[in-house]
Amino acid sequence: MRLATGIEKFKTELFPAMEGKFKELEKGQAPETLFITCSDSRIDPSLITQTHPGELFVIRNAGNIVPKPGTGELSVEATILYAVEVLKVKRVVICGHSHCGAITGLLNLDSLDAMPVIKAWVVKSAEVLERLDSEEPTLIDGIKENVRLQIEHLLEYTCVAEAVASKELEIEGWVYHFEKGQIELLD
Repeated sequence: MRLATGIEKFKTELFPAMEGKFKELEKGQAPETLFITCSDSRIDPSLITQTHPGELFVIRNAGNIVPKPGTGELSVEATILYAVEVLKVKRVVICGHSHCGAITGLLNLDSLDAMPVIKAWVVKSAEVLERLDSEEPTLIDGIKENVRLQIEHLLEYTCVAEAVASKELEIEGWVYHFEKGQIELLD
């Protein structure tokens, strides 16, 4: 089994080489970045940013969606609040990616009729559909607009807006083109 082999390699090779780092992390964490991205298996935040344990605080969900505050999505909301208010992260990255299934579904909502829970989740980004200029928008246009919308949702969190206003927090929008190994920074 591949997972068991990986665990054994971690235990016998990687952990001993990083044991000092893990002992340091035992005292607490102080990541500088909250990284919000898709749960797609092709996205590995630590790989693409070349970060180590303790450097990223991560939220992953289908479509890297940031629900508006107070909508009952407590896992995402609690993680944002903890990152900004307790950990005092300096940066939030919202990272969309090429070939995103959630945005493909959003652009073709009828295709999700047989999956009502998934449809209800991606509809949280329905405003993307109103913003796209073309009658037949491209997937990459939808992905980019979704990242921009999630930044707007993030700014509706009082602690985030206050931290940005006081220049204690920066927000970045990225699109990861995994097939090219490229990160596109959005305005």
